Amino acid sequence: MNPSTTTSCSETNETMALAGLYGLLARLWLREVDAALLEQLRSPALCEIFMQAGGSLPGKETDRAVAELATDYCQLFIGPTEHLPPFQSVWQSGQFQSEATTSMRRWSKVTHYKPAPSAMATMPDHLGVQLDVMGRIVGGCFGAEGTSNRNGSADAVAQSFFHHHLSWPTPLLELAIRRTKSTFYRSMIEMTRVFLESEQHKYRDSRT
Repeated sequence: MNPSTTTSCSETNETMALAGLYGLLARLWLREVDAALLEQLRSPALCEIFMQAGGSLPGKETDRAVAELATDYCQLFIGPTEHLPPFQSVWQSGQFQSEATTSMRRWSKVTHYKPAPSAMATMPDHLGVQLDVMGRIVGGCFGAEGTSNRNGSADAVAQSFFHHHLSWPTPLLELAIRRTKSTFYRSMIEMTRVFLESEQHKYRDSRT
């Protein structure tokens, strides 16, 4: 096999794995874990990957675990009081529907982003939506019909999007880690923090 072909395949696999991690984190942030997702995370195909990334799965039976995780998610991110809204506009301007929301709408048009059902009921500057958009950009799937556009320009798009819409969540993540009552969400939030810090260093280094 041609060494360049091996390298290309390796880079493609790494890119798809990276896009997949963005997509998984997006789903975990967009809404609480349901029974179907928890069973997927416990499956051999995802369990090892999730655990290696820093995740921790509940050991309780599914229905009880899902109920407890739904309560924790609601108290953390939905409210009604003393919750931590995972929206960029709230953390940067102190209110909903700021420039971050407008910018995300522009990015959604530019990348032809069509939100998953779990993202359709929320504002576009929700952290889960931003992770989902970034996953599509990283994977190169942001053409008019979701076709692949993986080339050098995709890296520049990813760097720009990250700078504008994924360099803000650290205060949210640090506070959420302290407030969560479940090992699962603590690990998920910490996983997000470590992952985004790594990505931020990568994109910062790429500018030098």
